[in-house]
Amino acid sequence: MVLAAFGLFVATALFVSVGPAPGFETSLTAQFPTLFWLCFYSVLVLSIVVILLSTIDGSGYWRHAIALALGNYALFFFLPLARGYRLYGRGASDILVHIGDVKGILQTGTIAAGSWYPMQHTLVSELVLFGFPLQGAEYVVEFAFTAMYILSMGYLVRVATGRRETVVYGLVAATPLVFTIFQTTIIPSFLSLFLFPMVLAILEQYRRSNSHTYLLLFVVFGIGIVFFHPVTAGFLVVLILSTTGFGYVYGWLRGESVRKIRPTLAFIVAPATYLWYINFRETRTSIEQIVGTWLSGGSSPGQAVADEAASAPLTLGELLLRFLELYGMVFVYLVVAGLFGLYVVYEVLRRRSRYPEAFATAQFGVGFGLAVAFLVVYLIEFEPIRVARYLIVMAVFLYALLLARTSEWRPRRRNVGLAILGAGIVVAAVLGAHAAYWPNEQLTDAEYEGSGFVLTEGQQDLPIRTYSIGHKMEWYVRGSVDPNLWPPNYQTGLARGFGYDAVNSTVGAAYNETYIATHRFDQVFFTDSYFTPAQRATLIPYQQSDLERLNADSTAARVYDNGGYRLWYVPENES
Repeated sequence: MVLAAFGLFVATALFVSVGPAPGFETSLTAQFPTLFWLCFYSVLVLSIVVILLSTIDGSGYWRHAIALALGNYALFFFLPLARGYRLYGRGASDILVHIGDVKGILQTGTIAAGSWYPMQHTLVSELVLFGFPLQGAEYVVEFAFTAMYILSMGYLVRVATGRRETVVYGLVAATPLVFTIFQTTIIPSFLSLFLFPMVLAILEQYRRSNSHTYLLLFVVFGIGIVFFHPVTAGFLVVLILSTTGFGYVYGWLRGESVRKIRPTLAFIVAPATYLWYINFRETRTSIEQIVGTWLSGGSSPGQAVADEAASAPLTLGELLLRFLELYGMVFVYLVVAGLFGLYVVYEVLRRRSRYPEAFATAQFGVGFGLAVAFLVVYLIEFEPIRVARYLIVMAVFLYALLLARTSEWRPRRRNVGLAILGAGIVVAAVLGAHAAYWPNEQLTDAEYEGSGFVLTEGQQDLPIRTYSIGHKMEWYVRGSVDPNLWPPNYQTGLARGFGYDAVNSTVGAAYNETYIATHRFDQVFFTDSYFTPAQRATLIPYQQSDLERLNADSTAARVYDNGGYRLWYVPENES
């Protein structure tokens, strides 16, 4: 404990000594000294080890260890602020839209300006009104929700098992950042998901007691989730109905009466979700997009991910390494939870199972079904961790219950079991932290100021062609209530090398009247050591020679340059 505390002290001293970034940098983590990362990972690993050892000797050191782990994560979540990033999120990042909605609330003073997800946007707005700078409010929210997720998982395991000492297993199982990049940003679909352990605990308390207090708590959390994100609200409906159904099946298999929750709880969530979201343009657009893809026979998310992996200029070994880096932490939990779940199913069939383990296994199965549905059927979301988030939460819950069961074994067998499971948690924690800040989503002041110039001073009816700045940047710059927000000006998909080829010797010949914007990200991001030489040859959008050719092009006039963002005006092609 003393060593971990000293490591956290040294990491904090190094954290505050790091200066601001001079411009766009390909890696956030590389800007911090090796000693900082040695201390960070040492504190993380030592905290996990101390938590598990405290379960063996019955000491209370786990409280100090979890406090050190959270303090360690506090530094980790505020790394972009230490480097002076304007925002951690750029390009097509959803956070640009969410901060734009926050700006809309602050500009108008009304929640209605918060668009689709008023809960998150109102929360961030309140932080700003209480004195937190908008530039740092995102880090406060993302850390607070991660901390709440870890602590509430401990409470859930304690409630599920009915044993006070098992709170430790929930805490340690939830410590790794298994959601990686989705925990180091503010995305409503994940912030609302981090409430699930608490909702599960409340539902279990209500199932056992039928208490109006827990019913009221469920209503508060349920309605809160509705205003956080529609898909998470849908997950909550699935959770209620599947919990009720599980009660009937489990009682039938065990040949005994089992307390159940009422399926009518779903009617608190489902109508509220429908009434709130049905009138938004975004809802109609999403439905039209889904139906249109189904009717046109578009590729499923699973097929798209497989095609992307197959087309990547990587060897099999490099693909496996990428999988380990991006999804290794999830793989650890899914494998262990899946194997334990199979054993629980065997016990259920032998009629000697425990309700909490059987319930968690059933929910793990529900999560697997939802993940498969999202991968097989186009439902807008593509990223594997995003579509499997319900499954991952239940895998963490099941992992914690396995730890709790292991603690009941004979001392020698218990110690071996905890050591093996603890090693899995350590591996997941290291991999999760390693993946949480890649790719670097730094938004520079130059990119923001350049976008502000072209969106306010430029011609409002002209497209702005770029390689990596999407229309979401307009939400961030303008705010959600700006009348010029739609239709968007920013357009990605600028031709490689600005479109110069054997036919088009000028950009004026390649494009009609337009703006062309470039910035430092285009030239340096794919030069990072993470990318192989083959990837760089494919992904770098233009060379220095192409930029020099654009500078000398008589059909392109450079109208803005702040050192990190350049803007050219291409007049109408009269030919």
